[in-house]
Amino acid sequence: MEGTQAVLSVLDALGVIRVDRRLHTESRAAGGGKGAWSYTWPSVPFAELEGLLRDYLSGEGRSPSYAETWLGIWQELIPQEVTAYLQHQLRIHQFGDSYLSELSPLLVANESRYSLGHWRYACWAAVRSMASVSLQYPGNVELLKFTLASELPRRLLIAQGATEGKLCFSPSRSLPTCSLTTAFAGIATRLGDEFWISPPALTLI
Repeated sequence: MEGTQAVLSVLDALGVIRVDRRLHTESRAAGGGKGAWSYTWPSVPFAELEGLLRDYLSGEGRSPSYAETWLGIWQELIPQEVTAYLQHQLRIHQFGDSYLSELSPLLVANESRYSLGHWRYACWAAVRSMASVSLQYPGNVELLKFTLASELPRRLLIAQGATEGKLCFSPSRSLPTCSLTTAFAGIATRLGDEFWISPPALTLI
């Protein structure tokens, strides 16, 4: 929800939509109450919106005046990507989603220390450690939680200190691509692979 609101705020700033205003009959609307927005290009067929948004965001949207906003969205996208990747790794090893709660204390707001690639490595390594512990102590849920909670920060530090990005994992082909991430990294900004290789930084946008 936070990511959605951030995107709506950016589109409102760009003049593509208007948030929290009276909706007109020619506008496209979503949500209700304080979550409502209106489409401000009523003369353009709604089916053409994707192409127009692409052109608008890759042009006006890349103005330096929006850099801090894009940085904030980058920092909001990482926790969602990390959670999805950890969930994927847990399910591969037949662990339940309940272990995802161990991730919450580590996903601090405005994260700028670790890249998404570092997080992917940490999640992968931590869950492998869980699998090893599970073989030695079957059914010990508390020990598994402790293993995940302690291994994640340790592995993040190891990844951060690795040279030449050796412990920076690229996107998994087993997971569906997030459309918002793709649009952000390749259309609204020029980040490309820097989105997952580098920690969020204003200088990269």
